[in-house]
This record gives sequence, structure tokens and C-alpha cells, in this order.
Amino acid sequence: MRDKNRKVDLHLHSSCSDGVYTPQQLVQILSASGLAAFALTDHDTLDGLASAAKAAEENKVELVPGVEISVVEETREIHILGFYPVKLRMLGEKLAELRIQRFARMEKTVWLLQKLGFRITEAEVFDEAGQASPGRMHLARILVRKNYVHSIEEAFKLYLGFKKPAYVLRNTFSLADTINLLVDSQAIPVFAHPGAEGLKMLKSLIPLGLKGVEAFHPDHNHKMVLEAIRLATENNLLITGGSDFHGLSERYTQYPIEAAIDYIFFQKLRETAG
Repeated sequence: MRDKNRKVDLHLHSSCSDGVYTPQQLVQILSASGLAAFALTDHDTLDGLASAAKAAEENKVELVPGVEISVVEETREIHILGFYPVKLRMLGEKLAELRIQRFARMEKTVWLLQKLGFRITEAEVFDEAGQASPGRMHLARILVRKNYVHSIEEAFKLYLGFKKPAYVLRNTFSLADTINLLVDSQAIPVFAHPGAEGLKMLKSLIPLGLKGVEAFHPDHNHKMVLEAIRLATENNLLITGGSDFHGLSERYTQYPIEAAIDYIFFQKLRETAG
């Protein structure tokens, strides 16, 4: 198959964070879709990488080890992807600190929802999360199941999204410390789904060690994609992209192969990793 026809997805989540599918199930879905390679980028954890690597080998699809780290900076939430980390033990220990904060945040979030009249408990969220640290996506699925909202997207739009009634800021590493952590672990830091506002600050992150920008993302319109590509080209940054797939939702009734990106972007990322 010619490279121009091969597709990759460099942004995916499993049940090790807030995705629906286990790493093994996710790999099977991706392999069946015809992807040549994929990145598992669970939130604040590397726990799914080993099982994803085994499943990827069995299903003949290439794994890009990764992680997505959330940062709250000046009351704004920013996400940084880290691809091909090498010092996994060191990175994993630091990420464990962030996961502890997720429990504290969830306690406050559930309390806010209860004040709004929702009959939801922390125990329900922990059950939904299973072995993963609890996140807003787990809570959103409960809201849908209890018919408080019609979709995951509505849950975030009305209650759980940034500055919404049940949104709670959590303690995170600073943006500089997050990028430095990824650099120290020998990972490649990439600005995840920056949006129009994030693109305005892109250049300021390059001196911190940022190496790329996620240009292709379901939340980016055509104008944002073009602007991200322009900035990446001008500043010699890598270009990545993917579906940010967590599992089935109102947006996706199956894995969205149309959100996969061209193989050439993956090649450049892999070459950078050496």
C-alpha cells in the first residue's frame, strides 16, 4: 500500500483513563479499520501501553507510545501530548501525582452536581472508572445513562466543561514543568487540540521545549487546521492529529476512520523520535 493511502491516528484513549474500550479491544477496532499505526495517549497514565503493545503486535499495527497531560494555567485548561517516552518509570511516578488530584477534583464536582439537584454519588463514578482514575468523561456517561442529558457532548456543554456550573479546577503541574517533564522522559511534547486561542500562544511554548502541534482534531475547523499547519511550518514544528476517540458517543457511532491522518505525518514523528 502506498504511503499516501495509509492512515494513522495519533490521539486515542482506552479504559486505562476515560475511554470505553480496553487497550486490547481498542487495538482490534483500529486494526479492523485498516490503520497502519496509532498512538495510545491516555490521560495522565502509561498503564495501558504494555497491553496495547502486545495487542498491536498480534494485530500487525504499529503502536506509538504516548500520554496526554492536562495543565491548568491562568484558569485555562491546556493539554500536552507526549510521544515515545523513554524513561517510563520516572514519568509514571510523576503522573501518579496527577492522578491523585483527579480524586479530589471528582469529590468537588459530584458535590456541585448534587447541589444542582442531580442524584449522583462518588461511588457511582468510581464504579464507572473501574481501575482508572475518575474523570469528567466517566461522570458524563453516568449523566447520560440517568437521562440528565442526552449526550456526552451535552454533559460537557451544560455542566462539566470549562467554566460551566460543575467545572472544578484541579491542581496540575505548570505548563513549563509539564513540557520539561516530557523532555526529561525523552518524549516529544506536542500541543493537543489548541483551538484558535491556543494557536495564539503556540510560539511562546517553543522555548519551553514544545516540538509539535496537533493540527488535525475533530474540534478544529478548516481555518484552525490551516493556521496550525502554517505556524508549524514557519516554526519547524511537527504536525500531528487524530480522532481523540474515547468510545462510542453521539458524535461517533463507530470508530471514525475519517479522523485519521496521512502516514507522512507519522513518519516525521517517528524519525524525530529516532
